[in-house]
Amino acid sequence: MTTLARHHTADLPDELATAGPLALHRGPVRPLAARALQDALDLADPYTVVACARRLADGPLEKALADIESGRLLHEPSGRRIPLQELPARVIAPTAATLHLDTGQQDALAFALRATFAWPGIVGTPDAPFALKGELPDGFTPVSTLEEIAATQALAGPDGLNTAYMISQMKGGMSVDFGVGCPLQCAYCYRREGDTADGYYGSWEPTGFLEPDQAIERLLAHPWFTPHVTPLGLHMSTSEAFLPKLWSRTWGTLQLLDQLGLTNRVSCITKYALTDEQIDQLESLTHVDLDIQVCYAAMPEAIEPPNRERRLNFLRRILTSELNVLAYYRPIAEGINTTDAHLRHVWETYRDLRARTVVLGGLKFGDDHVHSFMSYGLPLPSGSFTAGKKLLSPATEARIMTIFDEVYAEVPPELRPAVLKRSSCGRSVERGSHIPDYNGHYDLPATNCKLRCPAAQHQVCATTVLPDPETVRQLLVRLDRAGTRFDITATTVVVHAPLSQFERTFLRQNLLHPVHTPDQAAALLAGRLT
Repeated sequence: MTTLARHHTADLPDELATAGPLALHRGPVRPLAARALQDALDLADPYTVVACARRLADGPLEKALADIESGRLLHEPSGRRIPLQELPARVIAPTAATLHLDTGQQDALAFALRATFAWPGIVGTPDAPFALKGELPDGFTPVSTLEEIAATQALAGPDGLNTAYMISQMKGGMSVDFGVGCPLQCAYCYRREGDTADGYYGSWEPTGFLEPDQAIERLLAHPWFTPHVTPLGLHMSTSEAFLPKLWSRTWGTLQLLDQLGLTNRVSCITKYALTDEQIDQLESLTHVDLDIQVCYAAMPEAIEPPNRERRLNFLRRILTSELNVLAYYRPIAEGINTTDAHLRHVWETYRDLRARTVVLGGLKFGDDHVHSFMSYGLPLPSGSFTAGKKLLSPATEARIMTIFDEVYAEVPPELRPAVLKRSSCGRSVERGSHIPDYNGHYDLPATNCKLRCPAAQHQVCATTVLPDPETVRQLLVRLDRAGTRFDITATTVVVHAPLSQFERTFLRQNLLHPVHTPDQAAALLAGRLT
């Protein structure tokens, strides 16, 4: 039996016994309640914490906790843990509505349920999930100081790749990397053999390996990593997570995240394939909120060599699994795979495979790519490229959606896939539209929300909860910007300080809300007015 469960109420610490039902509410006693509840935590059975929390509750709040315990509402029917970020929509809101909980009771319920999750590393407790810890877990020694880690992130390349530390804040999330290099030899890759990535020489074969425990140690020590919140990617832009040479590290890392009880969203983008046995392994994860993004855009094999048939067979198989799966219709290269025949073929393929969520994406292309393509005798894509930006022209996007409507004409609207422009949008939709797009792209709905985003996701993004000021303050401390002035509005958080694009991304992904500097906010407002 766990520590707190052994106590009768009279045996609790004096402060908790005196506070009684108020111990779960905001106030000076709640940090003590957090520690007591965490002492009772069993990752295999989070309902021990719920039972202990009931001893500190009464009335509707005690009834809410009892219902969650008896109904095992912290788990999917399959036994998979509901991620912490989805609890407000899937558990707290419906329970509060049924039992007519007031604002304070809802907040106390949310606190008690946060205590059913582990908080490893240097960030987060049930009472302050976004704050740096005052006391580190027993036996945990960060691999580097916060200042050293922040310094390496500041020196990262233009896409955020931090080759000095191998944990990188990128636009799509935080990338966990074991090495750099990929043998698939896609001509448009910006980690090509012989290229220099911020002092790290890429190679067609992965090199410079970290072991899974080293990667996790670095992740938990990173001041920008929030347990259960920060979206993660394995080899987001350095290699291919499912390569035979990397699979053992990928699987080992996923197992470690799962054993830690972390429910962060983890993405693997692939042009490769897994066996049925490997898919079964991924399905066995109970905490990690994993998605697989399979790339297919009918790119000529001279430019994108990975075997098409094997990839599509893998997509067909994994779409029948219990995993979250996105069809990655990218890269779309103007003039190369954008003929009507190409577009029709891709949509017919996705229709026949019954893809549920499709994410479109253009191509990044720079001067070095031009030289590389020409040296290989490959055709160049058309259009004017901006460094670091994917190009997908409005005209091509319109043709893509016109042909989509033609290909899916005989398919009922409710059975057609969602079609999104952003990965973060696709991940939110594929998981059931329980949280807003975590990258805050709905600040530009005319640009980002005009394809086939489900009405349910529109509603979630449109009614996003305003961030709490204390949370914003805690996040700014983690950016070494304590005391920075900010304003919270219905449309954005305005931070009165210069922010890099990756600092903005860090804030947006933790707040689930748009974030801008004053100049950016003014430009956004001007654009809406015109």
